[in-house]
Amino acid sequence: MDSALAALLGATIGGILSVVASWIAQRVQSKSQWLVQEIKQRQQLYGEFVKAAANCFADALQENEPDAGRLANLYGEIGQMRVYSTQRVVSEAYAIVRAILETHQDDNRSREEIRDLLNSGSVDLFSKFGDACRAELAQLRSQEPGMLGHLVPVKRAETTGS
Repeated sequence: MDSALAALLGATIGGILSVVASWIAQRVQSKSQWLVQEIKQRQQLYGEFVKAAANCFADALQENEPDAGRLANLYGEIGQMRVYSTQRVVSEAYAIVRAILETHQDDNRSREEIRDLLNSGSVDLFSKFGDACRAELAQLRSQEPGMLGHLVPVKRAETTGS
């Protein structure tokens, strides 16, 4: 009787542990999938913002009046960033919009002046924004070490064979 009870108890414990292990694995996989999706969504949002801001900046170099539709698009994207992103990313996005609005107030530039401006490397509109975005995405990636390694090249320590 004792061996039958021990076998039943062992089978029950084994079944419970199997269910718990499966549940834990499912949760880890779900979180990993959510993080991958979150990173992709933010990368897309930031890319769209950069494209829209670059177009607005190009307009600002040649026009004194901002295009209301394009600015509304920028503010809409910043609104989305407020939902998903860190305060640092949002602040840097606003700094870009302020720089665009200030550029509208400057004298219009000819095509040659714009070319010279861009060739000189004196336009630094996106570096702080890019730094903030990379820091935020790195923080997200670090939440699941090993689970998101395919998104970030990880330099692995070489192992020595025995």
